[in-house]
Amino acid sequence: MFKRVLPYLLFVAVTLTAGFPQQVLAQDCSGYYLLSNNAEYEMITYDKKDKLTGRVHYKVTSVNSSPNETEATIHSKVFDNKGKLTTEGDYVVTCKGESISIDMRSIMNQGMLEAYKDMEVKMQGDFIDYPTSLSAGQKLNDGTMTIDVLDKKNGQALSSIVMSITDRKVGDKESINVPAGSYNAYKINQEMEMQTKAMGMNLPSSRIQTVEYFAPGVGVVRSESYRNGKLMSYSVLNKVSK
Repeated sequence: MFKRVLPYLLFVAVTLTAGFPQQVLAQDCSGYYLLSNNAEYEMITYDKKDKLTGRVHYKVTSVNSSPNETEATIHSKVFDNKGKLTTEGDYVVTCKGESISIDMRSIMNQGMLEAYKDMEVKMQGDFIDYPTSLSAGQKLNDGTMTIDVLDKKNGQALSSIVMSITDRKVGDKESINVPAGSYNAYKINQEMEMQTKAMGMNLPSSRIQTVEYFAPGVGVVRSESYRNGKLMSYSVLNKVSK
């Protein structure tokens, strides 16, 4: 199952944070287009051989601000390599103080639930934080999400999946070129693990390493995924419309 949903995980490794345009906010979040109403942007993903595997289109559908917090709802549409819409959904991004927080349940909006379309799914997740002020050597908070899959007819538990993002460390700033433009971005390394329990039995866990390039005032502009040190796929910010 992990291989089936991995392409969507890789989308999220980038697109959970893929940047934000300008709006005057009470918090230190101006410039991030995930918090600008009606902003649109697109991420595209390639395999290790530079073959297009899909794209995700995002649009900010609402932004609500208060003196202490700004919250935006983003609608995502996932397309395969032939341009066919495969799934869509909504997730929430918030800004409070000096941190951007992204609902980890947004990962499941990228098509990972396709395998469970005939079942009942319950999710509980943390928010992944990205401070608006980063520095090399900084350690970021981890995040965990739990997905419980139930039989729709009798409510019996079929499987439980725990996905964890850990060891998030900020590296040096680098110059990154993507289709949307050129950015000076911090390199963020992290581990992503999926543990599955089915019918009371623990299945072997799956682990990948991801590298994100986070541009202050914008968001993640590129993400790379590795297994055992070998590149599996990468995603880049393709275009932005404010």
